[in-house]
Amino acid sequence: MTAEGGQRPKAKTVSLYQQRGETSRFIDASINDDGDLVVSGQDVGKAPLEFWGDSDYEFWVYVPSKYKDHVLLALLEELYGGNGSAVSDFREFLKSRGIHSEFDTWV
Repeated sequence: MTAEGGQRPKAKTVSLYQQRGETSRFIDASINDDGDLVVSGQDVGKAPLEFWGDSDYEFWVYVPSKYKDHVLLALLEELYGGNGSAVSDFREFLKSRGIHSEFDTWV
């Protein structure tokens, strides 16, 4: 909450998964205003109603901002570990997402 009593907007959110049906599932990843990483999901429909007696069920994994760099390095290792073209591939990935980066060499 802000000092004025309003909700703070999320700094950044991406949708990871959406499935619509009798039971719909939505999964997002976001960075909140404190810099924490939150991966959250919501099931809506038949399954949560039968299991919980409510039409939706929400769940999440919360990573405090001070551990975000650990997540970043683990994901990079998972995606690029053992890849001899990791630097070039990573540069292309950043470019494809419009993420600013700088490239330098030393000879």
